[in-house]
Amino acid sequence: MIKSINPATLELIGEVEETPIEKINEIFENSKKAQKIWAKVPLKQRARRIAEVNKIISNQFNEISLLISEEVGKPPSEAFVNEVYSVMDSTFHYYSTVQEFLGKTKEIPLKFYESLKKKSILLRKPLGVVCVIGPYNYPFTIPFQQIVQSLMAGNSVIFKPSSETVLVGKKIQEIFDQIDIPKNLVQTVFGSGSKLGNPLIDNAQKILFTGSTATGKRIMQRAARTLTEVNLELGGKSAMIVFPDADLDRAVKAARWGVFTNSGQVCSSVKRLYLHSSIYDNFLNNLVELTRKLKQDIPTKPNVDVGAMINEEQLGFVDEMVKKGIEEGAKVLIGGKRNPNLKGYFYEPTILTATNNMKVVQEEIFGPVLVVLKFDEEKEVIEMVNNNQYGLTSSIWTNNISLGKKIAEQLDTGSVMINEVVYTFALPSTPWGGIKNSGIGRSHGKLGFYEVTRPLHINIDQYDEPDLWWFPYDKNFDEIVKNFKTIASSLVLKDSEE
Repeated sequence: MIKSINPATLELIGEVEETPIEKINEIFENSKKAQKIWAKVPLKQRARRIAEVNKIISNQFNEISLLISEEVGKPPSEAFVNEVYSVMDSTFHYYSTVQEFLGKTKEIPLKFYESLKKKSILLRKPLGVVCVIGPYNYPFTIPFQQIVQSLMAGNSVIFKPSSETVLVGKKIQEIFDQIDIPKNLVQTVFGSGSKLGNPLIDNAQKILFTGSTATGKRIMQRAARTLTEVNLELGGKSAMIVFPDADLDRAVKAARWGVFTNSGQVCSSVKRLYLHSSIYDNFLNNLVELTRKLKQDIPTKPNVDVGAMINEEQLGFVDEMVKKGIEEGAKVLIGGKRNPNLKGYFYEPTILTATNNMKVVQEEIFGPVLVVLKFDEEKEVIEMVNNNQYGLTSSIWTNNISLGKKIAEQLDTGSVMINEVVYTFALPSTPWGGIKNSGIGRSHGKLGFYEVTRPLHINIDQYDEPDLWWFPYDKNFDEIVKNFKTIASSLVLKDSEE
């Protein structure tokens, strides 16, 4: 059995039975059978049936939010806004747009070949069995959105939740069990990645994984053996750049939320804060004072802002990274230790000053820890931000939107926000994903649907005569070649063209 422990109280809140590895083949066979049935259902009907999950969820707002809170350690109100609401909003959006992205056949212009009565069309087909491997930090919204897009596109899904959040995973399965879809279309397996990972990778048509960079690389390495497609949303070290002309009061409040929401266990949370030297002291003093006002406690208590971390191992890692930062010369302005007043896995909201080459700046900590740095010039801060192995999100704070856009185009990240932080994951119409060690592929919106489908090109020929390039290669063919050479010569750009 896999036990689920409340990280704030250390109490046992439930358990699920581990999936035997010898059942994986049977699970995949059932999944393939269900997918073949499901793919024959018209797209509009598929989307309508899947959207019924919103009705199920709407009757369990408090129950689901509390379950997430107890298993992850975040406040129930935060769990509702960031996870439950997000799922309903994205599901409705995908229902409203899937026909536009997947239901239309697109004709491809063929130019010269159209004179030979040829045309090409492009459409999208489901991949087959998609395996969704979810994270512990947002165990409801991240896998749920991926499951919804996969199902609407005509795939079946095998879902493996994090072993830290098996009860939320079980709840997701229960929700899909209540809508009108074929049996075994969605199946949830429980167990560690070390046991279940390889057979899932070996048998699926695609892996959608959200988690650490190290695990993502191992998945990709294994997937190469079977050429299994992968979508990897991995770590981050998101930067927030603040210029003097920004709305500084709003920026301070945004930084506080962007760092400490979900105890900093957010791949896109603000982890590096770059302040212009002219505002550095004042901004930092205000941020420290606002941080002191955060209430950290058991998240189900009233008015709690910051809850617990997921487990002892992650808390210990955060503490070790902060200690290494101090050894390197980083200075602790607030926090810097485990909360001594709470028995759960609580780490105090922490702010450090640092330099760009320190490990606390270069490596992901994935906890309630912010490093703060100073800059003077635009070019300097762009280089500092880009000098990092991660590239998921960044933010720029300025009232000069033209400047913000100019700098945004030079940052090596998947998304850049101007005068906002973190929240763009909640926009189901926009692409989500990163570059470098933050992963490959995109989820959400049109690109998310494209990730779980394959393009099918159909070429149609209604020409009455043999094609010009067919045998025999005789004197007539020599004349045809001359004509092709004439056409080819016309395709050379003139020196005056740019």
